Amino acid sequence: MDAGTAGAIAGSVVGLMGGVVGTWFGVANTSRPRERGVAIRLAALTWAWLAVVVAWMLLAPRPWNQAAQLMTLPALLAIPRMNRRLARARFEDQAGS
Repeated sequence: MDAGTAGAIAGSVVGLMGGVVGTWFGVANTSRPRERGVAIRLAALTWAWLAVVVAWMLLAPRPWNQAAQLMTLPALLAIPRMNRRLARARFEDQAGS
């Protein structure tokens, strides 16, 4: 195994661990049940979407596998919408208390 392959594997593992830790703390830092439910659903949808994109990159033949990189844009552009949904759930929980 050369240094490039080892670096790619190490970088992927560190990136995946960062995503898991970020998801864990994102869900753990919610204070209300409805907000926590929304956070869990959004995290699961995001992880599933990115798993499909990675599978497409690894399994599709060239040049179609390179188009999978464009499919990360919907996840990136959905972040403000997800934040609004979490804020709405937080507001509804506070109003109901």
